[in-house]
Formats: sequence, C-alpha cells, structure tokens
Amino acid sequence: MNEFILPIEIAKFRSTNQTWNDLMLNDPWSVGYVTSLIVIEEFVTKEDWELFYYTSGEKRNHQIQHLNDEQRVLVNDEQLVLKNGASIRKLSWDLKNLNFQFGRTEEQLYRKGELLHGVVKNNGYDLTIEDCFQCVRFRVICETWNGVVVREVNTIATLKGLLPQADFRKVEGEFDHKYAVDYEVFKNDHLIYGLQIKPESYTRNAPYINKARFANQQKNQQYKAKYGVPVYDIIAGSSGNIINQEILKNL
Repeated sequence: MNEFILPIEIAKFRSTNQTWNDLMLNDPWSVGYVTSLIVIEEFVTKEDWELFYYTSGEKRNHQIQHLNDEQRVLVNDEQLVLKNGASIRKLSWDLKNLNFQFGRTEEQLYRKGELLHGVVKNNGYDLTIEDCFQCVRFRVICETWNGVVVREVNTIATLKGLLPQADFRKVEGEFDHKYAVDYEVFKNDHLIYGLQIKPESYTRNAPYINKARFANQQKNQQYKAKYGVPVYDIIAGSSGNIINQEILKNL
C-alpha cells in the first residue's frame, strides 16, 4: 500500500507546524472528521481517497447553496472555532454536520493555504502560497491516508498477531476528536483500554508537539474518568513496527 510523499522540503513543511495549530486549521469544523470520512469506503489507491474527499466537498457545497446568507457565511468561516468556538455548539445538528461530516474541495483547501501563507510568508523559509497549499493538502489528505490507512491498519495487524484474544474496534471521528482515542480494545466484549497510534515524530521535543501531547493527555484523562480504563500510546512505523516496545507489557 503506497504512502503519500511530502511534495515540498521537509524544513519548509515543519516551519508551518506551529502556525497550523495556532490557526486551528486542522479542527473538524474546518476540514471535517477526516478519520471517519476515510473509512466510509474501501479505497484501492490513495488517489481514490483524495478524489473522494474533494467530491465530498462538492456535495457539501451543493447543500450549502440551500442555506440563507447568514447560515452560509457561518459554515464557511474556517476560523469560527478560533474566534468563537462556543457559537458552534449552539448550532443545529444539520448545520454542524455540513462541516463535520463532509470533506472540502481543492479550492477550499487552497483558501486555507492562503490563510496559512498570510502568517508564515516571512518566517525565513520563502514559502509561497502553493507551498502552503501543499502543507494543508498533506496534513488533511495525505497524513490521514498515511496514518489511518497505512500506519494504523498495519499496526493493528501487528497487534492482532501479538494479542489474538483482543478485539480492536476503530472509533468514530467525533469520538476520536473528543478523547484522542483511535481504537478501543475489548476482551470477551469487555472494554480493557483505549489506544492512540502515533508516528515516531510524536515523541519529538518541539513546542507544537508538546502542546498536542498535553492536549491529548487531557482528553485521555476524560476518557479514563468516563470509561474507567487507560489509554496507551503506540508509536509505530508505517509498516506497523512498534517502536515503543516497552508499552507491550501493558497490553
């Protein structure tokens, strides 16, 4: 199964990490619950997934045409979650799901690239708007494929070989976003722990990664408080090889 390859220099890509998170362009309000969208169908190739995501965005646009002007402006505000996230919670289920349950068009991802470029254009890496679009595309479409379809599937296959009595169940995107849990693990239909599968880069000591880890730990604590079981981080390569082998003693 082929992975997407980063189309720009990795230093340029990494230079936008902090701003990407600060602008909250990865929030489901802005891009949809991509981990749910990618499991709607079984995609033969990564190109099939990318086309599906853009086509889903076109379907969303068609539905938005039926809204009034005020509603249309509201759901098309990519940064509403940054400016006033509480207002999103007050919206009707139908309006929220136009953003959460659909992808975006290529043109809409390009718009996010323009937003990103407006902040990072003078960061010393000579980033163009096209570079920033590729940063957005890679995070939304490519990393979702590489992480969910390639890394997660291969890692779960590895774990199933090690733990044949365990039942690994993929959670919905909304649940993942709320609790930072990718899979719930059961034995004899009894929940025993949650799993979060991450690449080796998740262990780096960088401000934006530290911030993400802290946020995920807070979400994991909420999960433990509600369901009474811990969440374990599995650090894995794209082939499914488990890097933090010491975690296996807990599984």
